[in-house]
Amino acid sequence: MIPFLVFAQSAPFQWSHDTLSWEGREILSVEGPWPHAEPSVQREPAEPVYLGYPHGPKTAEFVPHGELRETYTIETGTLKGSIRCSGDSFVCSDDPKAPLGSTVGRVSVDGANGVYDRAGDWLITFEGSAVTIRPNAKKGFDVGTSGPCVIRFRPNYYRDHLGYFLWDKKKPLWTKPVAGWCSWMAYLQDVKEEDVLGAARFFAANLKDYGYDVIQIDDGYQRVKQFGQEHSGSEKFSDYWTKPNEKFPHGMEWLAHEIKALGLIPGIWVGYYLPLGLEHAEGYVKDPDGKPHKGPWVNYAVNGLDPAARDEAYTDTIREFKRQGWDYFKIDTLRHILYDSYRQVPDYWKARHESMEQAYRAIMAATKKATGNSYVLACWGTLPELAGLPDGARIGEDVGPDFDSMRRSAKYIAQFQYLNNVVWHNDPDYMCFRVPIDQARAWATMAFLGGGHIMVSDPVADYDAAHLDALRRVGPPIYSRPLNVVPHAPDPEFMTLDAEKGGEQWKVIARFAWRDLPPSDPPETLFRLRKRYLAFDFWDEKFLGVVEQPSFHALPKGNCQVICLRPAEDHPQVLGTNRHLGQGVVELDGVRWDGHTLSGRFKRGSGQAWSLYIHVPKGSKMTSASAPSTIDGEVLKLTFPIGSGWIDWKAEFSPT
Repeated sequence: MIPFLVFAQSAPFQWSHDTLSWEGREILSVEGPWPHAEPSVQREPAEPVYLGYPHGPKTAEFVPHGELRETYTIETGTLKGSIRCSGDSFVCSDDPKAPLGSTVGRVSVDGANGVYDRAGDWLITFEGSAVTIRPNAKKGFDVGTSGPCVIRFRPNYYRDHLGYFLWDKKKPLWTKPVAGWCSWMAYLQDVKEEDVLGAARFFAANLKDYGYDVIQIDDGYQRVKQFGQEHSGSEKFSDYWTKPNEKFPHGMEWLAHEIKALGLIPGIWVGYYLPLGLEHAEGYVKDPDGKPHKGPWVNYAVNGLDPAARDEAYTDTIREFKRQGWDYFKIDTLRHILYDSYRQVPDYWKARHESMEQAYRAIMAATKKATGNSYVLACWGTLPELAGLPDGARIGEDVGPDFDSMRRSAKYIAQFQYLNNVVWHNDPDYMCFRVPIDQARAWATMAFLGGGHIMVSDPVADYDAAHLDALRRVGPPIYSRPLNVVPHAPDPEFMTLDAEKGGEQWKVIARFAWRDLPPSDPPETLFRLRKRYLAFDFWDEKFLGVVEQPSFHALPKGNCQVICLRPAEDHPQVLGTNRHLGQGVVELDGVRWDGHTLSGRFKRGSGQAWSLYIHVPKGSKMTSASAPSTIDGEVLKLTFPIGSGWIDWKAEFSPT
């Protein structure tokens, strides 16, 4: 078959009577010819990504010269076809008004209208009547509509359309859970060695089994001051970081060893702010008068393209911490190097014929190399100029133990969730869990469904049994992909997780009260295809019946409700668990119904007994179970003995 080319033979976009291709690879094939279809292309100047923080620039202020964003459009009739993509692809939505969501596994989602391929950085969407996108056996997706359809193909989607122009999509993503404790809002700069050890011992005893394994020291251990200090030159500048103040009498290497001995990951915060007086003074970024430029927060910065100055200022410190045994690095003040130093002296870069963006990336590239295989978190704010280098990015501002902080975290989770596990791993900042328990559960729910870090920052004495239970029930975090590939508005009322494991698919829906809320149904777009679902309230551990869509009860300000929905079968099946908010992603495996026995494996956690809930429809009766059980109406509850690790379970049934 010889394709009909809309553009010249060398054009990367090709279109034939039944195929859409990009760069020689088939993306979409349809059954039969396109009805009345004629592709068009729109080319627009690329725009800098919107940041929207309350201080600093509102956009990234950077677009490579001449960068364009392209959109190829095909208006066609009723569509039935297949999407070919890499294994690093997922269903998604480009509707900014759609509920905020994420996915795990190969799922189909009511309301999803597209597929994003990270390996190729392209997005294909379908606008029309009753769009359905389903995973197929060829590791791609089948797509269909019931009427006329508009197809939009956007190449280089995150790079050119969303403004992450320097993103290196080839960098492997960090797929391990990131969860633990941060010292900052627990103790601020008054943190002491015994505070950190106390937190480490508490987490090792109570939360390590639930994925909380990072113990991260923040600002307060170092001897270098952020303001009003000049480096005397009497010792290496890196010593001011790696040889701590008197509050850490045993030193940083000893402390890292103690944390590791508990089976935890020692994490360290380093601020990339500088005094005057570095030995490699020629590396300072300078004002037109030749003096080092001083900016807020960062004080001074060096040119990342000067290896000697870069090492003295930044990476010598990181190398020494790595040698000492630190394996998690939170690098702060990065925002200020670029926006409060580099960008304030454009003539410095012009005179040297150097790119400030490449100098900036050189700092992070050297930092990541110095850490080896350790986790590197860029802090703070989304920094598109660093995309593809750090493992994670702290996407929001500092928070405290109050409702306004939780709401601020929600704003940035909503705005930037499209980046999570695509460009990097999102960190919405720690939770301050010493708030009323209902608010703590809401904060934990939001953090979990956001799909990024789950860190807390409190004195561990504040974790009573109820708050400890809430942390355990969202740990560990899971590796999810964003359902929304566009920014979302603040105050998301609903957040969803669509999950698939072992061929079973289910949905978790949370509703959040940013003000007092009356009872409500979720948006219609979540339940366009009417099915019968088993509804299970996660936090209340309550069966809500068989429904076509759930109804949420009234919520006081600061609270949330979480409902798990599983398509109802005519035989006994899992309803939910009280162990993990993912409702099977973490704690269930090998679930199987053989006609009379429901069986599987359950992952427990130490220090607490956990339960599995099974729906027993009318016409079935339990005859035996492998764990202590209770029956309440149509709900069978199996409670497993306290312990750690996986346990096999089964329940046998007979017809009544």
